[in-house]
Amino acid sequence: MKNSNEMCQPLFLPFDCYELSVREGTAASGPLTHYYAEFLLIRKGAAGLSLDGKEIILRAGEAAIICPGVPHCPFALEAEEARVMLLRLDPDRMPPFPDYSPSLSAILAEARKQKLPMVLSAEDMEKLELRGIVAGCAGEANERPFGYDLDVTLRLGEACLRVVRFWMEKGLVLPRPEEEQLSIYSLTGYIQCHLRNGLRVEDLAEKCGISYPWFAKKFRDVYGVSCKEYIERIRVSRVEQFLRFSSLDLAQISEATGYADCSHMIKNFKRIMNITPGQFRQQEQRQESPRN
Repeated sequence: MKNSNEMCQPLFLPFDCYELSVREGTAASGPLTHYYAEFLLIRKGAAGLSLDGKEIILRAGEAAIICPGVPHCPFALEAEEARVMLLRLDPDRMPPFPDYSPSLSAILAEARKQKLPMVLSAEDMEKLELRGIVAGCAGEANERPFGYDLDVTLRLGEACLRVVRFWMEKGLVLPRPEEEQLSIYSLTGYIQCHLRNGLRVEDLAEKCGISYPWFAKKFRDVYGVSCKEYIERIRVSRVEQFLRFSSLDLAQISEATGYADCSHMIKNFKRIMNITPGQFRQQEQRQESPRN
């Protein structure tokens, strides 16, 4: 089965949000699977979706929830184009649920296991007031004002909570939080929380209870990049936010994002972004000037 990370980058922010067109010739050649969750809302027209072995038709106002690891593939209906709003979110990096609750990843897995509804009708969307949340996420992600990443993650956290309550009304029994263990599929939240601690791939493999060679291979299979590269790109995304929205100097930013020294940060940022941190900040300031 093809991993969708062959087709797109992993989530270096906790989310991604964009609109796309589903029409003839745009569908993947086979089922996709990935470590993050997706929320797919039909804004206009209709589209087909192969979801966990079943084919369904989604029409304007309806939505589908795609849990991590679930095989899926959108496809166009004959002579009809659909406009789709797609939210991708890493459940292990969303705002945490209360400490008496299992993690969002565990809830999603349990909802799939208990065969809870993964398609929301237009009436369900209206009842849960999810269309406004989706529109708000799209607007923030597109405009990227100060604090947009916090705004979007909080909105997505609210959407997730509403969906979980909806499932509980349908009979969802929550798993026990004490039964959860750190695994290769739930590392992203741990990485984000410990980004300043000098993370080592060997230590992450040990925490997952598997050998380093197998961990390295499995991580690339699941996330589409090596674990080391994933960590570096998460750091660069954090550096980018500091450069855009703070006045910290480069030495302070390198310390805040877990780099051993400033030169390492500059080198890594340029490798990934094709521009130095100083040039990036100047570029952003020039773009902001006309607005002021």
